[in-house]
Amino acid sequence: MFLRRVNRFVVEVESSRGVVRCHLMDTGRIDHLATPGRRGVLIAWLSRLGGKTVCRAQAFKTAGGVVAVVDSRVPNRLFAEAAPMVVGGDASIEAEREVLGSRLDFLISTGRGLWAVEVKGVNLSLDGVGLFPNAPSARAVKHLEVLARLAREGVKPLMAFVALRPDIKVFAPNYRVDRRFASLACTLLRRGLVGMVGIRVSIDLEPGVVRIRPVATAPVQCPPLQPGR
Repeated sequence: MFLRRVNRFVVEVESSRGVVRCHLMDTGRIDHLATPGRRGVLIAWLSRLGGKTVCRAQAFKTAGGVVAVVDSRVPNRLFAEAAPMVVGGDASIEAEREVLGSRLDFLISTGRGLWAVEVKGVNLSLDGVGLFPNAPSARAVKHLEVLARLAREGVKPLMAFVALRPDIKVFAPNYRVDRRFASLACTLLRRGLVGMVGIRVSIDLEPGVVRIRPVATAPVQCPPLQPGR
């Protein structure tokens, strides 16, 4: 059972071994998952004990029983696995590359051109729609601006939204939480300046292990423009 978030990197949970502290690999805001008293925190015990934490928080179960992964390392790994279904099977993928003065999650070379990719993990879902971000993100806005600039240099820019829970079927910018990001994302998408794609996943649970893998691409949707706008 989740008790509290001690700091950005540590959570306190009640486990079969009593109250313990676990390392959290997601430093973002996860209040929609990490609510005090929530049961279903999936943890992995660390083999080397004696530090400030004795386990790692892998995922939370929602009130409806859906598993949502909380590990900021996972989205990039999943995108790398899913890249062939996004850009084609002849992709040559390089991680953490600098292009035109900006560091990108991925630079992908194919026979059809060069792709610059920024990856965003999504663990907030509303009726099957994965919403990003779950907190205002100036960093995500900057990434969009960088991608738009790269488009003018002949690079194919792409923002990929990777689901971290299996109930996400489509994706959308979260206007309610970050209107600046959502407005810019939808403007760039509608104008064809920055491509956007979602990655759906499946999750299997084994003792002490949460296995997540990409299964399909999914659309990124923006609300229709209102007349006069």
